[in-house]
Amino acid sequence: MSASRKASSVARAVQPIQKLGILAGSGELPRLLIEYCHAQSIEPYIVTFDGHTDKETCNGEFIQTRLGASGKVLSWLNQNEVKDLLFIGGIQRPHLWQLWPDWTTFSFLIKSGCALGGDNALLAGVRKELENRNFTLHGFHKFLPETLTPTGVLTKADVLSDDIDIGIQEALKLGEADIGQAVLVKNGQVIGREDRRGTNALIKKHGEEGAVLVKMCKPQQDKDLDLPTTGLKTIQNCIDKKMAGIAVHAGHSLFLNRDEAIALANANNLFIKGISHE
Repeated sequence: MSASRKASSVARAVQPIQKLGILAGSGELPRLLIEYCHAQSIEPYIVTFDGHTDKETCNGEFIQTRLGASGKVLSWLNQNEVKDLLFIGGIQRPHLWQLWPDWTTFSFLIKSGCALGGDNALLAGVRKELENRNFTLHGFHKFLPETLTPTGVLTKADVLSDDIDIGIQEALKLGEADIGQAVLVKNGQVIGREDRRGTNALIKKHGEEGAVLVKMCKPQQDKDLDLPTTGLKTIQNCIDKKMAGIAVHAGHSLFLNRDEAIALANANNLFIKGISHE
């Protein structure tokens, strides 16, 4: 389905917005959203970050900056009368000494104390600060709900249900601690847990033949700011390690290039399952 047809299918589900500020990380998600905006006559105002945002993402009004320059970003958004915001795309969370904060960012970090917490603590602090400045935050899935992972087995290979059940509980524990979203399980044992380096780093380091990746939304996760995402890169990494399959949180995660990913998984005897868990 083309981006235009996707956009028209969900137009009624989103409150009318004339301008949308897109704080864009890496990957194709920002570009899908920009296509949606163009199809719906929404002006995208794109904030791109040095070393994180793909060059192809700059399709519209944009500003390029470093992660710590929030004062510059907020000033630009206010000058353009943009009050609706959306965070999307991959950002590798920097260490505080790599952030090089301007005064606005520094004040926020000191006031909130969230620099010492996990990703969820940081995002919660960001939401509060932006809402105090009269911005409204939106979730990507509210614009393109068809990118959410569906429930059920999506492929042909046999599913290892016992390993999935163990993985669900362990991934939720990891999420509650605000550390990561995913674990690797093999023969009833957890063989790897995600950290700040992300899911693909977990697979490359700990993935092995017969293992299962289980990826869950954190119980306390702000779904407007950060949803677990699975795409072709994750599928290929699992195939390279000869893993058995992937189980991801249905309705609470994004699944990109779904048809292509399922075909790739089927060609390599990898199962994919959307887990229904509330």
